[in-house]
Amino acid sequence: MSNLSSLVGGSVPDINTDVTLTIGNVAWQGWQDIRISRGCERMPADFEISVTEKYLSPNQIDIRPGQPCTLAIGSVPVISGYVDVYNASIGPDEHSVRIMGRSRCSDIVDAHAVVPNGQLGNCDIVRLATELCKPFGVKVVTQNLTLPPDPKDRVIQWFNVNLGETPYNLIEVCARYMAVLVYDNADGNLVLASVGTASHASGFAEGVNVIGADVSFRMDERYSEYSPHLFSIQSFNDFDNPNQGNSFPSIYDLGVPRYRPFYVISEQFDYSGYLAERRALWEMQRRRGRSQSVRIVCDSWHDSAGQLWAPNMLAPLHLPSLKLPNKKWLITGVTFFKDDRMGTRAELEMMPPEAMSVEPAAQQPFDWQVAENQANGTEY
Repeated sequence: MSNLSSLVGGSVPDINTDVTLTIGNVAWQGWQDIRISRGCERMPADFEISVTEKYLSPNQIDIRPGQPCTLAIGSVPVISGYVDVYNASIGPDEHSVRIMGRSRCSDIVDAHAVVPNGQLGNCDIVRLATELCKPFGVKVVTQNLTLPPDPKDRVIQWFNVNLGETPYNLIEVCARYMAVLVYDNADGNLVLASVGTASHASGFAEGVNVIGADVSFRMDERYSEYSPHLFSIQSFNDFDNPNQGNSFPSIYDLGVPRYRPFYVISEQFDYSGYLAERRALWEMQRRRGRSQSVRIVCDSWHDSAGQLWAPNMLAPLHLPSLKLPNKKWLITGVTFFKDDRMGTRAELEMMPPEAMSVEPAAQQPFDWQVAENQANGTEY
């Protein structure tokens, strides 16, 4: 068994957890209830902060919906975006103000994409995302991005854009074919990233820094066989050779103990089938990863080096009571909380890193049995 002090990294230093909302040249502090959420599958990042005082006048806080803002923990910015909601209330004994806001990427999530000719494609995912984000003043940055080595396999084929689709929806669908994560960073820009390889200085261990945790091993959303199919070919099959163009290899999840077929329909007009096969592999890996995700409540916002817990980073995980001993899993989402009832805490979602990739799955039996054997120290 790993030494727990090396896994967790010792005690967390005394770090500033004051939350500051800066609007223009004014920095607002003193918030009592705080929730800040970020994730590599969450778009956009958002926050909700409030203050309640017996003698507070709502007029003292001059904040208006639509104003640009930056939210920081200590001196570290975590969200750059806009105020969405200003809510003030009064009662016999106290007054309260509640502020909600989101990242600058909220515009590409809410608003509709304007595509003059009604078609997109014939480019890679970075260029496609850049063109869709440009009208909203959102930049596109890459992080640890790995695309297919052959340039022709990086091309998103031409496809029609339906009225009412948002830029984010269009980007996210195309990103699936390239196994690319789409989320936003602290600057409010769009991030295109492969699965993270950087690790936090410390992690999580029961009895040390984990307040609570739960894991669900599921089978209801997994399938034994994923068959890639092209939507375009399926629509134009002839009767002499039905599905002639859809003879692509299936992807198998050997962790599913019974026959459960699943058709993965590729919307891309790619007659080679390359994108369809990657889409099927992505579907299998994501479903498998979500079947064994864990939720952790930690007593700190920072690791032992003083870095805020961040999505798409690896961290050691030791939860033997949940059949998860000595793992290194990926943080897929993190929410920072602070209130008068439970103090400062972080809630994190973690999954096996392969859940976010399109690498072939390990050929192994049912995952629950794997976890149980590992917890008992049984060799496979």
